[in-house]
Amino acid sequence: MIGPGGSIMTKEKNSDQTHEDIAWLDVESLRAAQAERRLSAVDVTEFFFDRIERLAPTLGAFVSLQSNRARERAKELDARRDRGEALGPLHGVPVALKDLCDVAGEPTRAGTTALGEEPATENAEVVDRLEAAGAIVLGKVKMTEGALVEHHSSVTPPRNPWNAERWTGISSSGSGVAVAAGLCTLALGTDTGGSIRYPSSACGLSGLKPTHGRVSLRGIYPLADSLDHIGPMARSAKDVARAFAVLCGHDPRDPWSRSNNPPVRPPSNVTNLSGKTIGFDVKFCEEDVDPQMATAVREALEIFKQLGATVVEFELPDYQECAGAWVHLGYPEIANAHAATYPSRKDEYGTFLAAAIEVGLAVDGRDTARAWKARTAFTRRLAGCFEGGSGTCPKEAPNGLDAMIAPVVPGRFPATANLAEPQNLPFGGSSMRFTSPFNLSGSPSLTMCGGFDGEGAPIGFQLIGADLAEDVLLELGAGYQGKTDYHLKRPNLALDNDVCE
Repeated sequence: MIGPGGSIMTKEKNSDQTHEDIAWLDVESLRAAQAERRLSAVDVTEFFFDRIERLAPTLGAFVSLQSNRARERAKELDARRDRGEALGPLHGVPVALKDLCDVAGEPTRAGTTALGEEPATENAEVVDRLEAAGAIVLGKVKMTEGALVEHHSSVTPPRNPWNAERWTGISSSGSGVAVAAGLCTLALGTDTGGSIRYPSSACGLSGLKPTHGRVSLRGIYPLADSLDHIGPMARSAKDVARAFAVLCGHDPRDPWSRSNNPPVRPPSNVTNLSGKTIGFDVKFCEEDVDPQMATAVREALEIFKQLGATVVEFELPDYQECAGAWVHLGYPEIANAHAATYPSRKDEYGTFLAAAIEVGLAVDGRDTARAWKARTAFTRRLAGCFEGGSGTCPKEAPNGLDAMIAPVVPGRFPATANLAEPQNLPFGGSSMRFTSPFNLSGSPSLTMCGGFDGEGAPIGFQLIGADLAEDVLLELGAGYQGKTDYHLKRPNLALDNDVCE
């Protein structure tokens, strides 16, 4: 049961009552507490709903709560446990969904009013997989309009728990805020040009953009189908891995789903990374990059070296033409995604998303053809970096790279006050050079916190891997976080003195 301040109380007489705060328990600890009957799914659910309610005025992460559904599910999970049934890998774990995931009986708003309030008729595949594993969906969290850049005028943007005046990152803003503030243990984000990586970096989280098609997109309102990725966000790489192991797998009803989609085993304690090789492109990582961002990458590389990994310098294949292809490929797909409501409900669209649709409608087919050529060329050259003996693989890595490292953004995340005008949004060629090329290639990427800037805001970096190599990235991530404690830091929330440091 729950004691004062949200602590877990044991049933043993005269034992120490207080354990870790429920808000900050990792997946395995939360599951174990329920398996050992120190905590029930009902306890967990009520704790998080209370916490969400208390912090809503400060953070505003959620757009809707599924209170009745979650509470009934919690009772069902407790009953299963009491009957001695096997517990799922995410038993009783509270999860938040980005508001572009279909949930049967609930509207999918995708951060806009233009889609109306018609309820979905069935769950997205990812929702079914989470619930089959025992997760409890608490509700849906806020996002930018259509998963692009700006929040719709009807949506009050969520506030960064580390610094309420700092930006939360593109699109999966509510997901980042909810996990960072301890309003849920896991959240789903989507990434079309950086929208898992940006909020993970801004909010001090671990976030996985899987290989394109590794996690089903069925029941996910698209931004740009061929660039969209959906993945888990959590405080640690281990929790990300536990969620990803549930989410990945072939979905025959999703045309983008990968048929070669092997299962994933979450990493255990990783203390030795000997045999792993990480590529480091000095120019790519440090030219026109804020010194604090560059330092975080350098310091991460030192940690990997201490764990036995080999770091080799290499030259990333030319990405600039590919990065420019994002507009000529992504914007027409954005226009297609909104064909049913634009221009018929044009007046309900925000300025930025409407402009993107108009650009998409005007793109010349020849530009699209050239963009696809650039995309294909970059994807093949990048794949070669992970293959021994290829033309783009560094000679110092005869078996190919296991991963490459890069910042997430070239500079620190701005104050929200500077985002009032679209032109001030950090979304464009230079800002997206660390993110959009790897959407175009479909490559997996793991973002982690690599420290904090001079104002106490998190700094993230990312590891990019070969096609279907999420297990390698997650092993590297678990090793890194076994040697550092950035992922264990908690934001100091003014209204949460009983829980936060």
